Amino acid sequence: MKETAKYLKWLSILCVLMALFGIAIFALGYQVASPFRVATVVALFIGSGVFAFFSRRQSQ
Repeated sequence: MKETAKYLKWLSILCVLMALFGIAIFALGYQVASPFRVATVVALFIGSGVFAFFSRRQSQ
């Protein structure tokens, strides 16, 4: 696996973990789900998908 593909894979995993952490904060009631916070979680999930796509593309 190329170094670039590895880096993109780790970025994808990191984005998913941060998004799940954001959802956990909403679920536990620590913070209210404002539109900007929800947009951040959605952007992290989208970013994760994009990084995963390019990681798979780089490894081929």
